[in-house]
Amino acid sequence: MADLGKKYCVNCLADVTNLRLRCTDCPDIELCPECFSAGAEIGNHRRWHGYQQVDGGLFSLWGPEAEGGWTSREEQSLLDAIEQYGFGNWEDMAAHVGPSRTPQEVMDHYVIMYIHGNLGKACIPDSIPNRVTDHTCPSGGPLSPSLTTPLPPLDISLAEQQQLGYMPLRDDYEIEYDQDAEKLISGLSVNYDDEDVEIELKRAHVDMYVRKLRERQRRKNIARDYNLVPGFLGRDKKDKEKEKPGGLQAGGASVPAGGAGAGGAAVGPGSTPVAGPGPILSTPKRKITKEEKEQRVKLRALCQFMAHREFEELFENMHKERVLRAKVRELQRYRRNGITRLEESAEYEAARHKREKRKENKNVVASKRGGSGGAGLGSGTGLCGGAGGGGGGPGGPGVGGGIKEEGKDGEFAAIENLTGFELLSDREKVLCNSLNLSPTRYLTVKTIIIKDHLQKRQGIPAKSRLPSYLDKVLKKRILTFLTESGWISRDAS
Repeated sequence: MADLGKKYCVNCLADVTNLRLRCTDCPDIELCPECFSAGAEIGNHRRWHGYQQVDGGLFSLWGPEAEGGWTSREEQSLLDAIEQYGFGNWEDMAAHVGPSRTPQEVMDHYVIMYIHGNLGKACIPDSIPNRVTDHTCPSGGPLSPSLTTPLPPLDISLAEQQQLGYMPLRDDYEIEYDQDAEKLISGLSVNYDDEDVEIELKRAHVDMYVRKLRERQRRKNIARDYNLVPGFLGRDKKDKEKEKPGGLQAGGASVPAGGAGAGGAAVGPGSTPVAGPGPILSTPKRKITKEEKEQRVKLRALCQFMAHREFEELFENMHKERVLRAKVRELQRYRRNGITRLEESAEYEAARHKREKRKENKNVVASKRGGSGGAGLGSGTGLCGGAGGGGGGPGGPGVGGGIKEEGKDGEFAAIENLTGFELLSDREKVLCNSLNLSPTRYLTVKTIIIKDHLQKRQGIPAKSRLPSYLDKVLKKRILTFLTESGWISRDAS
């Protein structure tokens, strides 16, 4: 006996209790979806007759193989909930669908079937016009946290904060760089009736504002990295005064914990700034020459493009290059003299110094004999050139004595890294070291003196154009040295 609660297709006798299509023109004609789509005709029923869909709300839209077993009533409730609560409010949507569905099930079913499924592929285009972009992403967007996150506040006193107009909780100043930058976007508003030109103009304003923000933050980072705030407040001078009694030479201020980064690009001798909590490279404890100080001043413009670590590494690498070049020249000199092992170089240097000393000692003895013989100028052969200058007196310490006292290892540390040091002979190195004269200045004076001497020998009048830094004492000592070395004749000196 057939179940009276069930409905059957009049054509194929299939169970159509959940879903059937009823003809509105013929009584008692109910077909299954398969027979209706095939255009079945029975008795007076024709395929073009009107129809009405009748269902119990329990059939599945996606077929029996779909996951979850969602019925048509649940699908309808899900679509109503999406329209009412909006995408993403899954808890309220699950309560609207029914107690049998959890928020996770509602989200998974909607995303799989309506977005990534065939229905979503057919309805959602690949490129959506006027799509809203999330500008709060952490990847460097205009309003990303990586741009707006403040740095740790400066460790300065309350009086110093008032002097600078600094607000530590905001890490801002009362007067910032480009103070009126916010006026670019203060009056902007997005309207739905804006034209494309207006939208592009507003985007350009936002872009200009973002560029100003980045430049403002860049300047703050430079001030922290090079320790400009303590330098402006005079802390570096106070630290120098404190460190002087201990014998330490400081070129940059120590940075307190949480302070403004490493010390500034110090150019003072013995610069040893103490690095802050950041990964800042400390300046090596070595004496900075005058030429390197001048070079640092000339390259100061690079500070805005390089971090303090990179700036110090640049000069440290340049110093290493000069040292390596000097070492290479020394090794090449050993090779020219037939030395192929470092053990032999020590013996060679000791023998060379002995030969130099014996030669110079002979010159000292000869100069003393000439001085006791009543020479008028009494200049002798010493490097000091007889600055005391009386007739018949000895000319002061001789060249050999100078090498004996000053030609020791490490005595040329003040000038060995200067430009032109490799062009000097050993005696000229001793002379420049004793006179505290840079090799380039000495070579300039030497060239001028020799050129004037040659012009005088050829009968060409020569005007003295010696540099202003060469006083009479230096000039006399250099002339004496050039005369004893055979560069110029005695009458010219």
